[in-house]
Amino acid sequence: MTKKVQHEGIVKSISFQTLDVVIHSHSACSGCHAKGACGMEDVKQKIITVPLPEEEIHIGDKVTVYASLDNAFYSVLLAYIIPSILTIAIVFFLEISGNSELMAALSSLILLVLYFIILYLSRNKINKKIKFTVEKQAI
Repeated sequence: MTKKVQHEGIVKSISFQTLDVVIHSHSACSGCHAKGACGMEDVKQKIITVPLPEEEIHIGDKVTVYASLDNAFYSVLLAYIIPSILTIAIVFFLEISGNSELMAALSSLILLVLYFIILYLSRNKINKKIKFTVEKQAI
């Protein structure tokens, strides 16, 4: 059995083949008793589009969204690890080759912009690899 990452959410909208689920992601501060006093409270709202399950689901239903652990690692790789390696590598090689720090920094930023544009243009291919499932929560 593969391990899964799960998040609870609420169905926002339903289309013919998919549904949009609103997930509230909390920072580490959200469980702290002093979060209101320090002003560091951080709650972000994310919308995940998942294939429509076989069970009947309505707008406003509480659901659990699942993704395999492999999907989570793949997402982290694409969003954080590869861009970090690219940035460090371009700055390192441009510094060694005698270019200025400003040129190295600007080149790494341009490379990151190009990387994320390519990632955006490849989103349909990535969506085929990263699969989410949804299950209605028992009342």
